Amino acid sequence: MKRLDLADDSMCFACGKANPDGLHLEFADTDAGLTTTIAFDGRFQGYHDVVHGGLVSTVLDETMVTLLNRMGVVALTAELTVRFLSPVMVGEPITFTARLVESRRNVHRMEAEATRDGELVARSTARFIAVGRTADPSDS
Repeated sequence: MKRLDLADDSMCFACGKANPDGLHLEFADTDAGLTTTIAFDGRFQGYHDVVHGGLVSTVLDETMVTLLNRMGVVALTAELTVRFLSPVMVGEPITFTARLVESRRNVHRMEAEATRDGELVARSTARFIAVGRTADPSDS
């Protein structure tokens, strides 16, 4: 298998500032982990005015892996499970939070949730495989 170049070129769909089609997520550290808030526009709907679940899953995943990046870990998603509890509507602000559950060698278990005005709309668990270290954890 070809070796992957996992350098950040600012084109990540979720957080890349140079990606004109991306979500341009910005994250903030919290006591428990990491958070971001986004109101999806109509480009990201599935059914009329309902955000496509794949986009909600993407932001859950990105919030978790960004937390690992900020901890100095370069990782790839090995497993992602998402439970949807309520539809996310176009234009409504949704807050995503992630936290580390457990680290064993190069496997990191994470949890994330999406909330609307404090109401849980989706939750996720995931396992990530560490494939390296960031040069400087504050760069992520």
